[in-house]
Amino acid sequence: MSFESRIVAFSERFLSDRTFELIVAPALADLEFERGTATLSRAASRLAVIKAVAGGLRDEITRGSAGFLALTLMPVCYYLFLMVICFDFKPATTGFFVGVATMILVLSLAPVIVCFWPTRHRSRPVD
Repeated sequence: MSFESRIVAFSERFLSDRTFELIVAPALADLEFERGTATLSRAASRLAVIKAVAGGLRDEITRGSAGFLALTLMPVCYYLFLMVICFDFKPATTGFFVGVATMILVLSLAPVIVCFWPTRHRSRPVD
């Protein structure tokens, strides 16, 4: 598997079509244009493609992070509020409270990760 096909496969899996077309595809075109150059220049071009993919990934993360954070904090705040109301705060039980609060955070994070996980694209048929 070549470098370009790995970048395309990663981009198809984790980046939107818009991000791929506007950020990653031009970087891959530049890499293809500079195919006959020296080894050091080729390595710099590959690094530029990796930077483009990282920039696209950062753009995707920042675009979806507000919804992700809101969906995570909603059940966390709900259950922590119930714990605060029903919990008797004593110095000996503070460690237990922190442990349960951490478990609530982790268990509230899991369904949101499942909802935001990108769908797997089907492989294109080879003709």
